[in-house]
Amino acid sequence: REQKHQQQRLLLLLGWVQCVVEGKATIVGLYHRVVEMNLDLEQSAPLRRRGPRPEGNDDGMPMIPPPPPGLPPRHPLQLMKRTAIMGGTLYAMHDINLFHNIIHSPEIKHEWFKIGLASSIAIMAIKAYLELYQGKKNKKKVEYENFRAATHASIVLILIAWISFHKSLSPLYGGFKTMLIMIGFGFGVLLQAALMIPVWGQNLLSFVILTFFLQQYK
Repeated sequence: REQKHQQQRLLLLLGWVQCVVEGKATIVGLYHRVVEMNLDLEQSAPLRRRGPRPEGNDDGMPMIPPPPPGLPPRHPLQLMKRTAIMGGTLYAMHDINLFHNIIHSPEIKHEWFKIGLASSIAIMAIKAYLELYQGKKNKKKVEYENFRAATHASIVLILIAWISFHKSLSPLYGGFKTMLIMIGFGFGVLLQAALMIPVWGQNLLSFVILTFFLQQYK
């Protein structure tokens, strides 16, 4: 059938060439006819060559396989990377005397810092309650659908803590440098610790560090 269609198109094209030679048609008409025939071939060829539909999504394209998994969270290289990030961040904060200035500097607004510290303690209490009590003991899946009120409260407390710490540190370090300190502490310390330390260890370590800090901060 395919060969028959090609023969018919060839005969039709020869007929048009003969009409041009005899003066019954123009070169422009012949050109348009050739273009139409090429378009017909291009549009019909995929339909003739299309095989069975592969298994995949709705548009007929095969599903793209997922990328290969990366290193597991407890892989030594992952632990080394996260430890290096945490160490670099803590060294940078030590280099600008952040801890010493929070404890002793009169330029720090300590009233705002206490509000941020109280908000952080409340966030950690909610985190420990959801992960240890509801998650471990009651076997509930810790997600937004199950704990909407606690999620909303945590978001509000995070916002309060962010504003309070910024108001506290900005008189000494300035607005931009304070933003860098807070982003660096959030990404370089908190996030890396959460990815590296198991849940029970996070809550225990947080309790120990906060207890020590509250004894120093008066």
